[in-house]
Amino acid sequence: MSEFKIHHHVSELFSLLGISKDAAERYTETLGQSVQHFINTQVSASSAVRILAENAPDPQAFLSKYDELKSRNVRDLDPLVVFLSGLVEDEEVRKAIESGSRSKMKEEGLSFTTVPSIVSEIEHAAETKLSKDQLNELRDRLLRESQVTHVPSEAMRAVERGEKKNTLGPPTPSWLDNRPYHTLDFVQVEHRPDVGALGKVASTSQEHQLIEDLLSLMVGIEGMYITVQPPAKHYDAPEFTVDPSVEPSLSALVSRILPLCGHYSQLVRFVEDKSLYHHGLVNQALAAALTSLIKDYMLLVTQLEARHQRWALTLHKLWFYVEKTMAVMDMLACITRIITKSEAHGGSVLSLLHDRTLSLTGCGQLQEVMVFLTQAAAVPYMNMLAKWLYRGIINDPYNEFMVVDRESGTEENEDQDLADDYWEKRYTIIPHNIPAFLQMHADVILRTGKYLNVIRQSDHSVVCPDQEELAYSIRDPSYTEVIERTYSFASKRLLELLMKEKDLMGRLRSVKHYFLLDQGDFVVQLMSLCEDELSKNIDDVVPTRLESLLELALRTSAANNDLYKDDIQCDLQPITLMNQMLRILSIETEDEREYYPQEERLQLSGLQGFSLGYRVTWPVSLVLDRKTIACYQMIFRHLFYCKHVERLLCRVWVSNKVAKSFPLSASRTYTAAFALRQRMLNFIQNIEYYMMFEVIERNWQTFINKMQKVENVDEVLAFHNDFLSGCLKDCMLTSPELLRMISKLTGICVNFANFIEESPEPAATTHEDSQSFEQTISRFELQFSGMIYTLMEKISEMGRDNYNDALVNVIYRLDFNAYYAKKHEHLRMATSPEASLEYISGPVSG
Repeated sequence: MSEFKIHHHVSELFSLLGISKDAAERYTETLGQSVQHFINTQVSASSAVRILAENAPDPQAFLSKYDELKSRNVRDLDPLVVFLSGLVEDEEVRKAIESGSRSKMKEEGLSFTTVPSIVSEIEHAAETKLSKDQLNELRDRLLRESQVTHVPSEAMRAVERGEKKNTLGPPTPSWLDNRPYHTLDFVQVEHRPDVGALGKVASTSQEHQLIEDLLSLMVGIEGMYITVQPPAKHYDAPEFTVDPSVEPSLSALVSRILPLCGHYSQLVRFVEDKSLYHHGLVNQALAAALTSLIKDYMLLVTQLEARHQRWALTLHKLWFYVEKTMAVMDMLACITRIITKSEAHGGSVLSLLHDRTLSLTGCGQLQEVMVFLTQAAAVPYMNMLAKWLYRGIINDPYNEFMVVDRESGTEENEDQDLADDYWEKRYTIIPHNIPAFLQMHADVILRTGKYLNVIRQSDHSVVCPDQEELAYSIRDPSYTEVIERTYSFASKRLLELLMKEKDLMGRLRSVKHYFLLDQGDFVVQLMSLCEDELSKNIDDVVPTRLESLLELALRTSAANNDLYKDDIQCDLQPITLMNQMLRILSIETEDEREYYPQEERLQLSGLQGFSLGYRVTWPVSLVLDRKTIACYQMIFRHLFYCKHVERLLCRVWVSNKVAKSFPLSASRTYTAAFALRQRMLNFIQNIEYYMMFEVIERNWQTFINKMQKVENVDEVLAFHNDFLSGCLKDCMLTSPELLRMISKLTGICVNFANFIEESPEPAATTHEDSQSFEQTISRFELQFSGMIYTLMEKISEMGRDNYNDALVNVIYRLDFNAYYAKKHEHLRMATSPEASLEYISGPVSG
């Protein structure tokens, strides 16, 4: 995460909690230095649950909710519980959150009161006599609090209305619901035939009839003396009731076998439900695998029924034959219940199956069955994975794959200008769709497909070599080798495409030449040619004339040898550099909003709004997207305007040469102005030197060294982002306060230069004009010195708080001989009453 995002999140968090934002910079720096992957090594999830339960108003309700979420296989539940327990144990954080919540709710006209406290007040009201107004107030308070804490979500409302989400795949035929006997599960019959008590017949006949009922129940047909009650929830097993008149010994044997009938009912219900289109290919494949197991189960029932017809089957023998099958059916019913209850889909189904398979290590037959189910269910998922790894294509009609394509555009419009959010936002990981056995490879899988997708758009003939069929395996995961091999091929091929075929480094050097003012003669030519045009109001500047002058500057300078000079274009932006910086960084906290202009359209000159643009083709636009170009434009506008100010001051210096011919009395009038001009020129030149050599050039060399060891495109993006972030930060473009001070100082320099240019020569001035000139120069001196002192103090403070050594170098450049420090100390002594008295009178000798 970049420093700008951390700063944004910290500021937003402070705003929500009602905490002062003065410490935002310090916390941002601390977080930036300590960003690392969270590894829970001290506090276990069980101890965290215990801590939260002890601090919860209703511990039993909390534990029930936790168990429910755990059974639904909710991802990242344990890390969340550990995080919440940390908040509960940290007294300072908890108090800060509570105080922030109270203040925020007070602003909204609400009170920070829990529902249990209000209930206790109502119970107290039942014992005491309250007036009608008091009861109405208490009722309104309860309603208001309930609206705050118990607003149902849209999904919950849909559940309450009985709506069923079924938007994927073809519609389900209506006849599936209109034909109740189409199912293999139990059918509810409203009127059962009236039969007598089974206990009135002999025990042998009772056993024979009970076996017949059990064999019917085992295939989903209700018996005569064993009835079926539907389950309370659709994922539970039905309940069975045996005729109470049956002998207890026979009833006990029947009760042992009846759970097998319930497991069958659960499996059949799961197969019939998950075979529908909208449940996805993984669930359909799992249902098909379960169907093959149910066929084997049906064969067993058929063999038992044949024995029963020959009077060769007793309840003891029946229990002996189904005992092993009972364990398998129980395991299958358990896993289908978890899948149905958690509404698992796609990769989450495979995670549940894989976890259950691992838990059965040592249980030979049961684990083999689970491996068979997991392999069968993983076939469609592995086919999606193979297409993604080998071709960079997502074929996921039911949103089951771990990678989602956020955009459904065609390749033609992808080539235009989609690179801005392409790399970060188009293809993203869906955490709950990552199978547990692919969790450690998720990031590599995502990058492999993205690489191949970019390669495929540039060269359709590229094919990943050695394509193998992927299959799930618990003992020999061959897919790991395939993932590593395809990633190695894709990363090397894309890096070769960018570096050699598309000449990425040549493009970046070209951008550095123009946006970072690397070509000195080009900048001089451009400013000389465009000065008259850019001095107009930005609305009066003719863009076509600017384009012509830019091309002329390119052709008549050393930039003419650049292969990519034709991609440079003019760009006039009707916003200030301050506004552009805030828009790019998206820092919209209260501290930064004060820098936004009151009007959308500002009256800017062409010089203040002028910038360069750059045309980039795919796939180089992955690196040089619009946001990156905008960052380069910010640096260019800052440097370009500083160059303009330096040019004005140098012009004043040239025009002041004529002062050598003035008489001595007239020359003394200009002494203060000449000294101030030289200080301004020293300031602007040192700021330029610091930004161009100590910041940009140093960061560029670091970037070049890193690029020589780069191994994939993600590293290219990260290194380039680090280069730009370092330049923006050390050039003082990420701090609105510093940028505002620099802008005020350059504004003072521009006003001073214009004043000197417009001032008449000494021969045409009077004594009053000379005094007015000296007073104006004195005001410029006070403004410039005061702003310099403020800038140096702010830089010193930021460098001390953020440990930014590069920024502190500005102070050594601006005040290399301690001139400003001594003068500031002199002014401070002069303005302090006690210090000024001591300063004037001197120390008293004893």
